[in-house]
Amino acid sequence: MAIKPLGVLIVEDEIPLREELRIFPWEACGAEWIGEASNGSEAMQLCAERTPDVVITDITMPVMDGIALIRELRKRHPNVQIILLTCHSDFHYVHEALRLGALEYILKVSLEEEELKKAMDKVRAAVVKERMVQEHARREQRQLQAALFSKLLHGQEPAGSDWQSMTLSVDRPIRLVRLQLDIPHLAYLPVKETVQQRLTEQEKRDPNWLTWLTVREREYFVLLEDRAHSDTVLESLRTLVQHLTELLNREETKQGRLAAVYAFLSKPVTSKEGIASELAYSNEWKDALFYDRCPEESAVYALHSLPLSDLTEKKTKELNEILRKASWSPASLKECLLGEFRDWCIAERVKPSQLKERILHWQVDWHRQQEGTELSAARMGLLMDAGTLAEMIANIVQDMEAAELGKSRSRFEIRLAVKWIKDHLKEPISLPVIAEQVGLSPHYISKLFREETGSTVNQYITRLRMEKAIELLRHSNKKVYEVAEEVGIPSYRYFTVTFRNWTGVSPTDYKRNG
Repeated sequence: MAIKPLGVLIVEDEIPLREELRIFPWEACGAEWIGEASNGSEAMQLCAERTPDVVITDITMPVMDGIALIRELRKRHPNVQIILLTCHSDFHYVHEALRLGALEYILKVSLEEEELKKAMDKVRAAVVKERMVQEHARREQRQLQAALFSKLLHGQEPAGSDWQSMTLSVDRPIRLVRLQLDIPHLAYLPVKETVQQRLTEQEKRDPNWLTWLTVREREYFVLLEDRAHSDTVLESLRTLVQHLTELLNREETKQGRLAAVYAFLSKPVTSKEGIASELAYSNEWKDALFYDRCPEESAVYALHSLPLSDLTEKKTKELNEILRKASWSPASLKECLLGEFRDWCIAERVKPSQLKERILHWQVDWHRQQEGTELSAARMGLLMDAGTLAEMIANIVQDMEAAELGKSRSRFEIRLAVKWIKDHLKEPISLPVIAEQVGLSPHYISKLFREETGSTVNQYITRLRMEKAIELLRHSNKKVYEVAEEVGIPSYRYFTVTFRNWTGVSPTDYKRNG
């Protein structure tokens, strides 16, 4: 584990010895001299300012001796390693110093370069071990906190033990920061590790940082101790957002547009109820970004207006009517999505999850009305994951264009066959019957179907029937045998075997657990 040079603080009341240690070749030991003091009291002041990795201290000194210094270091700076400089006359103090946590001791009269280097090697090994232990503890705590936040974000009630990873104090409130990285997934992957390294560096450097954690892709949470003035915290946060934005917009990560970083800063909280409340409020802030996000500008929000509305029955009718009037042609529909539909969404500011769910149903219905097209699972995922209104509309338009292109490239007979299969899914279907419907030979329609859809006729029919069965088992009260008949497989045994091969579970278990 590579570590930076160890910071060495010398505490010695004898000036000649301090001067000798000052010019010691610390670089050869992987260390650097960062200061000196003539007694323990001065040393404690320097420790507060410079945080050394190792203190090399005399035992017998005025004001505060070495033993008292070690006791104070153990209280205030427990990670600092200690090397004693001792004389034969005060050798009886060494045992007490070692008991208190000193790592090594060196006799002043025999102080040699090689002996000090060996002592520094021992310090370095102890520092590396301690940092590994601390890093492991930080990772464990980060994982526990991420699990807690995940439950809160999903509306689950955490157990009492889940909150043990949070150190809460009435005297020292904390603030929650939520960071949103607006960057395409493929552009983010190469810099993901660097982003997390940047957050870890900030955590080590900033005394206000308690921890950072992540629950979802391109999203981070930071917990700050609220002991600084709010303006200072905001300025520090703005600097972080600026640095992350520059990192995301390196030339090698750009993919057609600038990335942006958005940050939400909560009010100070001192209780688990406060954390849950601010996390819920940050969810509303994230939803508001669906409409407010500007792809050219990063921003920090300390207080943010969140006027979002529910998709009422009246608004649903308005939305349906806007899309219905424009559905007479693909060109008209695209114009509507980029114009009237977009303007309506911006004006009404419907909660994104509700808007996406309604548009998903509409998009599925639109595909059903098109011959030979269907909404893929990948397209559904793009719609539901869209971070902005503009991104959602762009995905819908791209899907429509892809569907139109697919229709123009596919043969009329195959589109006709697909439509006939969907319309007669409940009936017995065979290749000769399909061939008769489209006016081609069974062999030829089989060959064309595989070329244009990527599956055989039987595979396609089975997929449609299983997808329909899954929908009925999940959303209806029909019995399993009724579902089997509804999807065109009247044999209960054959339906059960096919369903298990398709899903990995029996239809009865799927209905029970779905």
